[in-house]
Amino acid sequence: IHRNIITVLAQLPNLDSLRLADHEDSEEVGLEELESITACVGRMPTSLKFLDIEFDCTVQGSRLSFLERLHELTHLRLRGFDLSDGINYMRGCRSLTSLHLCHGNFYSSPSNDVNEKDLLNLMGLTKLRNVHLEGFDALSKIGLAPFCAPSSCVERLVLKHCQEMSEECLQSLGQMVHLESLHIVHSAYDDTVLFGMESLRHLNALSSLKSLSLFYVLGNEDLSNLRVLRDLDSLETLNIAVEDEIDSEGLDLLCNSILLGFASLRRLRIFSEDGTKQTHHKGKLEVEYFTFNFGDLVDLE
Repeated sequence: IHRNIITVLAQLPNLDSLRLADHEDSEEVGLEELESITACVGRMPTSLKFLDIEFDCTVQGSRLSFLERLHELTHLRLRGFDLSDGINYMRGCRSLTSLHLCHGNFYSSPSNDVNEKDLLNLMGLTKLRNVHLEGFDALSKIGLAPFCAPSSCVERLVLKHCQEMSEECLQSLGQMVHLESLHIVHSAYDDTVLFGMESLRHLNALSSLKSLSLFYVLGNEDLSNLRVLRDLDSLETLNIAVEDEIDSEGLDLLCNSILLGFASLRRLRIFSEDGTKQTHHKGKLEVEYFTFNFGDLVDLE
């Protein structure tokens, strides 16, 4: 029945938006059926502009070959695909302004990592403004190259659960001069590399940055490293998560000393596994506490 519905939709000549979702609490759909449904998407009108697919099991990325013909796509979100294969099919989607790629999903992590060199297939997607990469482990400057090229105009970048991301990534991120939002989001269970002061200093080149998230890339004893980011004159919102709870003394130090020189900063949000929502005011700064666990969706802007 699912395939039949998709087949009918494919016959609508003016269809420009499609969202497909298979969730754990819905009627069980087998992997073979999902692969068939994905194949049917390939018959959609080439005028399709918005495509959002979310599966709770993992479909092989080789099933994404249909993307080669969808040249008018402006928004693409894929969750539940093994992206160790298939990214090359996106190279012709040159109208994309928003790209959200999740390697696997919350329930299933593919056995093979994404080869970051495959991301070089996205080098020609120069209209991208919003990029979300999730589950792309061991990223380096190679994988980020399409988004920090001189022709790139990415304004919002989310790197979520991208474990073992090298410090050299920050040098590449510092070249993304159009960035207004940068969110590096890990959980307490991810394998992360802590960022040192010299690495963080590269972010000072982001003069338009208004919102920044640094989750589990700073130890509690390293919060003073944030001082090096005082050249971020446009920064209004800072989101941080550290392994140990920040006590009242640590909060006073953070707000009244470390962050004192941030000219535009108005909002500090502190996330932890066991946090309870609460709000304080430290001078001009609004401080909020939130809970964050693996897989949570959070508003970071």
